[in-house]
Order: sequence, then C-alpha cells, then structure tokens
Amino acid sequence: MFDFQVIIRVIILLIFFQATPNLGLSSDYFVSTKGSDSNGNGTQSKPWKTLGFACTKVPANQGHTIKLSEGTFVELRVIVPTGINIAGAGIDRTIIRANPSFYHHPPDPGFSHDKFLIDLSSNVIATGNQSVKDLTIDGDEKKLHGGILVKNRTNILLKRIKVQSTNFTGIWLWEVKDSRVSEATIKNCAWGSSAWSSGAIDITNLERVEFDNIQVDENFGYGIKALGTNGPMHYVKIHDSNISVAPFGQWKTDSGADAPNIAVEFWNVDLLGCEFYNNYVDNIISLVMDKEEWRTSKGSQTIRVYNNVVDLGTRAKGYGYALEVSLHDIEIDHNYILKGSHGIVNWDKGETMMSNWTIHHNIFYGIADQYPAEIVRAQNSGLHNIKFYNNTVEFSGTRTTNLIAVYGGTSENIEIRNNLIINSNTSYNYYPNKILHVEKGTLTNVVFTNNFLCNQPLGSVPGKSEHNKDGDPKLRKGGNRPLPYYLPESDSPVIDSGVDVGLPFEGSAPDIGAHETFFTTSCKNWFILK
Repeated sequence: MFDFQVIIRVIILLIFFQATPNLGLSSDYFVSTKGSDSNGNGTQSKPWKTLGFACTKVPANQGHTIKLSEGTFVELRVIVPTGINIAGAGIDRTIIRANPSFYHHPPDPGFSHDKFLIDLSSNVIATGNQSVKDLTIDGDEKKLHGGILVKNRTNILLKRIKVQSTNFTGIWLWEVKDSRVSEATIKNCAWGSSAWSSGAIDITNLERVEFDNIQVDENFGYGIKALGTNGPMHYVKIHDSNISVAPFGQWKTDSGADAPNIAVEFWNVDLLGCEFYNNYVDNIISLVMDKEEWRTSKGSQTIRVYNNVVDLGTRAKGYGYALEVSLHDIEIDHNYILKGSHGIVNWDKGETMMSNWTIHHNIFYGIADQYPAEIVRAQNSGLHNIKFYNNTVEFSGTRTTNLIAVYGGTSENIEIRNNLIINSNTSYNYYPNKILHVEKGTLTNVVFTNNFLCNQPLGSVPGKSEHNKDGDPKLRKGGNRPLPYYLPESDSPVIDSGVDVGLPFEGSAPDIGAHETFFTTSCKNWFILK
C-alpha cells in the first residue's frame, strides 16, 4: 500500500527545492573574454564577459564560485558580495586590468577606498566565507589606485594572487578577522612622499589573520605597513615570506635627509600575540608604539620576531638597520642579522621606558656605520629590563661597533648571559669596540655572566661580572655564514659553559652562543636558523 502522507511530503519538498534551486547547493558560474554580458547566462556554454557584471548576477552567501577563463579582462570597480568566490585560471593566465575611466593616480591619492579594482567590503563586520584565487591584477604602470580591498569581513582567503604596478597599494585588509593571504606576489605597488609612504600591502585592525609565502618586491615605498587607525593588531602571523624594498624610501628625516626604507612597519597599533617568522627581509622592521596609552607595559607579549634573515648587505649595501623597536614585551630570537648600521634600536624621544625585551639565540654579523654602530642601542629613553641571552656577535671590518650603547635616559636591569662575542676588526674609525658604551645617560644593574669573549676586552661593568671566558671559541669557521660557519667544534670551550636562563638546552648546561649542540657521531644543531 502507498503511504499517501509520505508521498505528499515528498511532493512538497520537490516543489520547495524547485522554487529555490540554489538553497544549500553551490554552483560554478563562468566569465570569459569571449562571453557576453547581454546574451550570456553564466553557464560554461554561455559565459558572461566581465567579472563586475557576474558579481551583480550571482546570488550572495551561497558559496557560489565565479570562474574566469584565461585572458585579459578590463573592468570597472568590481564589488564582490559576501559568500561569492572568484577563481581565475592561474597567475599571469587570468589578468585583470582597469578600464581607463577607473584610473586614479593623482600626486596625493589619499586612501580612496572606492578606487580599488576588486572590492570585498561591507559597512559593518560581516562573514565573508569566500576566496579570491589564481589571478593577476595589473595596475597599468601605476595608473590604478589599488588592487584588492577587503574591509569589514571575516573568513577571507586570498591565494595565488599577483598584483603589480598599482599606484597606492596592492592589497589592503581593513577590519578583517580569521582570514589568510597565501602565495601572493606584490610588485611595485606602494606610494610615497617626503611626508609618509604606504605599503605594497597595507593592514588595519586585524585579528587572527595569517600571511604566508608572500613575495614583495618594492622599488618605491614600504613593503608591509600597518596603516589607517591605532586599533588592534592581534594574533597576526607573517611567515615564510620574502619582503624586499629599495634601500631608500620617499620619507625624509626632520633634517631633510634620505631615510632608509622600511620593509615591515607596525606603527602605533595595539600589538598582541603577533608573530613574524621564517622570513627574508632586506631593510628595517619597524615596531613602534609611542602613544600615551602604551607608555606602560600591559604584561603580555606584543610580538615575537624569530627565525628570520635580515639582510642589509645585498640590496641595502650596508645602509639601514635591522629592527627599530619602541614597544614593550617583545621577543627577538633565532634571527640572522647581516650588516647594516645597527642591530636593534630604540629611537623613542618621548622618554617612554620601553621594557621587557628578550633577545636570544640570534647571530649578528658585520654591523658597522660611519659613526659608532651598536648591536642594541637606546638613543633617548634608555633600556629597561633587557635579557640578552645566547647570541653570537661577530664584529668585523674597520669601523667601531659596540655591543650595548646608551645615548640618553636612564637604563637599568640589563642581563647579558651566555653570549659569544668575536672581535674580527682589523682597525677602528673612532675607538676600539666596547661591550658597554654610555653617553649622556646612565646604566646601572648590569649582569654580565658566562659569556665568551674572543679578542674583545670586557671593560668595566656597572654590576655583576663573573664566569666569563676568553680565547679561541673553536668554531668551524668554514662554509657559509651563519651555518655551518658558527657551529662549535666538538672540543669547543663554549659547549656546556653557559648558565640556565630558562631556555631549552642539551647536556649539563647551555652552550654559549646561538647554537645548542650535542655530539654523537656527528654534530646536531638544536636551534635551526633559516
């Protein structure tokens, strides 16, 4: 027998799904350079011609994907509703350019959020649940203002994107959460003036956003820049990326001199739990929070910078410095810092006592300047609660370089432990290198223990100095720097000669220097530097 109630329910459901064919079912829609916006319907056999038109026809918030064919598309501003994905045929296979009527490149362009070619924006925070993948945006030799804007959305994925030659910025994320930018190439997309510069990638008010495998090659402005407001930058990760900028930027100093360029800038944003790791950069990483609300430490780590190569030799030719740090509660570890005028500098002029820096297991090589250079320097407001542990520092060349220097303010509570300091200078342009150098400031309560000095006198220490060694550290000194060049030989006196500072180690005690080793039939590197 037939169950007529069941049959009636099935008929009702069929009628309902026929009336709402997209409910819960994501579909693909097609756009082709050979399509038509007037006669197409978005199917593979009758595609539309422009992405902008397709975004007005595809229903939002249903997970549909607009697929772009190979070829070059000329578009006006493309406004992408939430829940719609865009997929090209591949980088440099699907190319999107602006209609000339959409060009925007005045001398002072401003933020101009309405001048981005692909716009994923909402008036208030909204769930995006969408991706943009596999395409190139070409700015027509900097006639286009910006490539992609994402504003007030969550759950966004930008992947395998190339943006080149825009006037102001390539990609801008503003008020974005729980999102990711991956495998993006950004080339010559920033703007600048003598007053300030934008970044090839600009970021504003982000939470739990990840950037990975990013390639920035910028010949004018900054690389990655926090720009817009002083809001949160919480749990942001930038890793496994290459950020290269021209040696000099457009911004001028107060005296009108050229300033070194900035590869990454977090300026006056509320940093919390951020990470910057496994990257290659070739100019300054600027981390500055000098507003009144950040004068005192909040007690939580702002950012950890680790496993990076900061190369100030190749493109910058020794100009610039590795890290500009004017904030509290930072960890800097396992980096290779190559050349440049300084390692880590606090230029703060507001007498803010930036405190709680932990600097460990880094390698600094070839830091030098026309004036005395420093591995760690405070210009005006001193150094406060600094832990400088297990670093390897090699001075070289003919110019004076100091380990720690204070040029103003009061400094206190500096712990220098387990460091290997090698002086390979052949001469000096001011005075012999110093461990501690003080001008126009005070330095008290220094702890200098269990360090190894090679051809470097200790000098006076305003505090405790004990268990330090000198002589030949017996490193490999062969192959490439930093590895295997700085690895200790099996009979090196730096092995197991440090003091426990709460960091992982092998053997009876930590090794001195940046590498923790143990020996069986071969040498194992406990901490890997990329």
